[in-house]
Amino acid sequence: RISHNEIVGKKRNKDIVEARMIAIYLIRELLDLPLVTIGQLFGGRDHSTIIYSHEKISSSINTLKVGTQIKDIRSILKI
Repeated sequence: RISHNEIVGKKRNKDIVEARMIAIYLIRELLDLPLVTIGQLFGGRDHSTIIYSHEKISSSINTLKVGTQIKDIRSILKI
């Protein structure tokens, strides 16, 4: 329910930030891309933002909400 423009944009409300972090996590897990490239895909974000997002989601993946969201996305992508 969150648009591409919101994901790569500068807005920082909770729902958009969480979706952006999950997207960054999945891209980092599934694709062998440099951090700078992932940052460019997300509106020119710094590599440290990519690292932070990945670590944040990695540490909260065992929560019901985040774990379920990632499992659902992987199911949709069939991976």
